[in-house]
Amino acid sequence: MRILFFVLCFCLIQIKPIQAQSKKSIKLFEKAKEADKEGLSQKALEYLDRAIEKSPEYVEAYLFAADIHRTEENFNKAIFYYESLLKSQEVPYYFYLFYGETLFEIGEYDKAILAFREYLKSNKAASRYKEKVRTYIANCEFSIEAISKPKPFNPLNLGELVNSENMEYFPSISADGNALVFTYRAPNENKSDEDFFISLRDTNTGEWTQSRPAAGFLNTQLNEGAQSITSDGNIIYFAACERQEGFGSCDIYASFYKGNGQWSKAINLGPNINSRVWDTQPSISSDGKTLYFVRASHGRSKNKDIYYAQLQKDGKWGKAQKLEGPINTPGSETSPFIHFDNKTLYFSSDGHPGLGNLDFFVSRKKEDGSWGKPENLGYPINSNEDDFSLIVSPDGKTGYFSSERLKGNIGMQDLYSFTLPLESRAIEIAYIKGKITNKLTGQPISAQIEFSELQSSETILLEQSNRAGNYFSVLPGNADYGLNIQKKGFLVYSKNFSLSEENVRKAYVLNVKLIPIAVDQKVKLENVFFATASFDLDSRSNSELNKVLDFLNENPTVKISIEGHTDNEGSKSANLKLSKNRALSVYHYLVSKGIDAERLSTIGYGSSKPIADNDSELGRKKNRRTEIRITSY
Repeated sequence: MRILFFVLCFCLIQIKPIQAQSKKSIKLFEKAKEADKEGLSQKALEYLDRAIEKSPEYVEAYLFAADIHRTEENFNKAIFYYESLLKSQEVPYYFYLFYGETLFEIGEYDKAILAFREYLKSNKAASRYKEKVRTYIANCEFSIEAISKPKPFNPLNLGELVNSENMEYFPSISADGNALVFTYRAPNENKSDEDFFISLRDTNTGEWTQSRPAAGFLNTQLNEGAQSITSDGNIIYFAACERQEGFGSCDIYASFYKGNGQWSKAINLGPNINSRVWDTQPSISSDGKTLYFVRASHGRSKNKDIYYAQLQKDGKWGKAQKLEGPINTPGSETSPFIHFDNKTLYFSSDGHPGLGNLDFFVSRKKEDGSWGKPENLGYPINSNEDDFSLIVSPDGKTGYFSSERLKGNIGMQDLYSFTLPLESRAIEIAYIKGKITNKLTGQPISAQIEFSELQSSETILLEQSNRAGNYFSVLPGNADYGLNIQKKGFLVYSKNFSLSEENVRKAYVLNVKLIPIAVDQKVKLENVFFATASFDLDSRSNSELNKVLDFLNENPTVKISIEGHTDNEGSKSANLKLSKNRALSVYHYLVSKGIDAERLSTIGYGSSKPIADNDSELGRKKNRRTEIRITSY
């Protein structure tokens, strides 16, 4: 967080030399001010050096020269003037403010603390500046502690196939981890041209291939960048500035994938998202329903906050709101990235304790939906320079970011990867994709898809397949899930699966054929569970049975038969009895929820109708099932 205190104060201080200066040195000082106003900083420094030579006690000349260097981020040169002044004579109280800030910029935290404490001793110091100085001291103390406990950090340049002699920044990655999209800037005669480039991962070698400009209408003659892509790869959200249809200086737009590498013309997301100021750096959640982005309070150069908006049932975005909780500060929060787990938010900030300027932070969503206290990713992942545009791979282990501070840059700003420390990782995710069709006609179906965590019956994800019947769903890994698919006029469909550590990164492909409602059509209730040799319903069955309940309520003329089946272990009579009782348990559940008993019948078949070989545990598991059959429609 670099605040040019001298710039802020200098205009307010009527320069009154502490000691009498020669007329020549004063005249040189005035020439320096004029040169600086004209943008001739080097000329101004020449005048100031001559003024100091003629009047070595000229405090204001030292401070002015130091401030010019600080403005140009030549901090070590600024330190030279400060320390030259400090050695030569007594200094005014405000000196320690400028000196401390500059020491902080170059990472001299111990010396910076001493300088800031000297400033706080003065009763002349303004209270607003004292508060800023206390923040600086807190940052210094944090930095000293962080440097004493460094994090493992071995950043790898993504190489010449991705990076160039120009600038690459704001990376984004697909849910399968195999497509990297980033913003590319190439200087031209009139302006800096920002476009989207794409690099694909070689699935055999794991290496990134030669990057290419995005096709279609995505790249234009105008600037566009800071993109975020939906999990299914069909929508890209990005920022574009100074466009005729814009609401402010920069707005957020969306472009839609048309197939064959082509993208649609960009659409402005409208006044619910975009404001009269600066809206940029979007990040879309894995379910496509929450959009995070950055908004400046008063223009591009002022403090920034993270906002979010939610997609409404009508497909329009709701009114954007500032993110509540501990994330936003009076400083700047930028480049948010919501991980695919939809629970871990990475962002940059200069308002939380850090090493200076923008640092990387992570915050995790609590069970009540609020955000936890941001955690600094630590040193040397963070530095005293601006660290921003961090994204994290779907498995939560690898960070990608842009930097111009690391050695070995190919160009002005390059993309890097590094392994995240364990404590900073997100939850590993898996993705499930497929197509939903009509079993009889083969026609695609847009249906409701619901994933629930089996143990808790909590709905994890609720979404819709598109008009082509396709769906792409992202789920946290290492859990057991139930899947239910519903469409009016069709039987319910269910499935359960485990996303274990072994298969979490493998795409789970599930094509579903929904059965139209008709007499004698039946489906297996995959997520109805009983304990071994018991007919007591397991609580994990509730989500599935509630879907059957919804189906019956939506189709009030439908009557069903509930049919129980077992494997062949045990006696036939015991299995027959068990299957009847299990069917009755489902019957009683539905009746208890308000379904007319006359619409339901039950039957138990025991082990008489197997659908798999009983010689294996897998086969026996398939044979132990509950089915519903349409008896009247």
